[in-house]
Amino acid sequence: MPSKTITTTKFDDESNFLLWKMRVTSLAVKEGTHKALLGIKKKPSKMEDAQLNDTNFHSKATIILCLSDEHFYNIMKEETIAGLWYSLKRAFK
Repeated sequence: MPSKTITTTKFDDESNFLLWKMRVTSLAVKEGTHKALLGIKKKPSKMEDAQLNDTNFHSKATIILCLSDEHFYNIMKEETIAGLWYSLKRAFK
């Protein structure tokens, strides 16, 4: 049985950041990429760097696909998912 693709609405200026963050975090958990949101300092000891990099790319792609163009433009220089996530949280607290 093929899995369904789960999406969330794109975050824009009319969205509630806390609700959007909860949805995107849940999506990352469902995809198995949520550990990348914790950053390299909290990497599980058994996780290889290559696996963390893959998880980072997948999680970053998920968040990018859930952002409006304006907000994507503001974070596009972030190299890590943890940095991207921190920038969003800081901007919309």
